[in-house]
Amino acid sequence: MLRKDVKSFDKNVFDEIGNKAAILISGDKNGFNGMTISWGALGVIWNKNVVFVFVRHSRYTYDFMEKSDSVTLSFLDDKYKKEKGLFGSLSGRNIDKFKETGLHHTYDPDFDGYYITECDYVFKCKKLYSVDLNDLPKDINEKFYKDNDIHRMYICEIKQYLVKNLDD
Repeated sequence: MLRKDVKSFDKNVFDEIGNKAAILISGDKNGFNGMTISWGALGVIWNKNVVFVFVRHSRYTYDFMEKSDSVTLSFLDDKYKKEKGLFGSLSGRNIDKFKETGLHHTYDPDFDGYYITECDYVFKCKKLYSVDLNDLPKDINEKFYKDNDIHRMYICEIKQYLVKNLDD
């Protein structure tokens, strides 16, 4: 993977996150989990380049998000659509998603976190802040949170942007 300046990111974020989805991984060498996300944002806050990601309290990944500051977003080619679907529909409490999909993870000891080896690019991030999505408008609450399984929003600083080396 080649390290790039995050300001060189030239993808359509609405397509990359909203349509193609990414796999969020949180945790450290003591344990980690990944899940597909299709809600999120890229931006700038507090003079930092950040990602905003959302994880429901009921998700297995939530516990890792709460315990670890290491967060990655791995973006995979569309040929991995089935694998991304599995990461979003099955719980890491019950199966090893990497074994199930045949995808591999890379550990970065300097970062103390993981990303998906097969990804086209990855954002390696550190968690800055989190807040539960409470007191939402009634129509949103009724549509997305009838069961009170709310999301927590995490703001994470992008520490590295890595892109697949096309020569590999």
